Amino acid sequence: MFNTLFVYPLFNLLALIYALLPGHDFGLAVIILTIALRLAMWPLIKKQLHSQRAMQALAPEVSKVRAKAKGDKQKESQLLMELYKERGVSPFASLAPLLVQLPILFALFVVLRDVVKAGEIARVAYEPIRQLGPIQAIIKDAASFHPSLLGLIDLSKPNIFLAVLTGATQYAQTKQITPKHPDAADASAKAASAMTIVFPVLTAGIALTLPSALALFWTVTSLVAIWQQRLILRQDVVELEEAGDAKAGTAKTGTAKK
Repeated sequence: MFNTLFVYPLFNLLALIYALLPGHDFGLAVIILTIALRLAMWPLIKKQLHSQRAMQALAPEVSKVRAKAKGDKQKESQLLMELYKERGVSPFASLAPLLVQLPILFALFVVLRDVVKAGEIARVAYEPIRQLGPIQAIIKDAASFHPSLLGLIDLSKPNIFLAVLTGATQYAQTKQITPKHPDAADASAKAASAMTIVFPVLTAGIALTLPSALALFWTVTSLVAIWQQRLILRQDVVELEEAGDAKAGTAKTGTAKK
């Protein structure tokens, strides 16, 4: 069921891009598909990021609540729920968009892991895709398929350059939305700060053991995410400034009436 709903459609979409792309560069096809998927998920990503930012903004008050509860977990939970309700924030709001994205991202992971094996293309390609000239060529002669990026990097094998780049871009992506001055007394803030370094290092290590098509996907995903986050965060700043101006204008009007 998972393959039918997610893996095969993505597999064939990648094959279509590869077949239609001048020069039939597999690496460029991966880049185009990754960018297209990130843009298609824009509404979900925007909602997820807004929820994360709202929770980060509440972090100082959450720390005060925990200090007030003095280790009483039941009281702490009750106070936190009251705080979230008062501020109109759901601690689980960012999970729903993420849960929708995960099957797509995992399916793409499977596609890039297996598509570098030319035999897989013949097995799972839809009939209209099989009729495309470049795909027919691969089916007839699997040895003619060279999954590379610009003819320079063999994407069927691990590549140290792309692995390091994957870790570096993921670090930049995470750092961009991490609070610059986290509460030193907040254990969760400390853990989040540590994970900013740990996860990119782990990702780079994993990328060194897998076909570098996956490292290319991770790198492009992080680069697009950095751009998306920058736009969304900038929009948040503008909205806050506009809200502040509107509030100031209302206050001046009220004073003038008096």
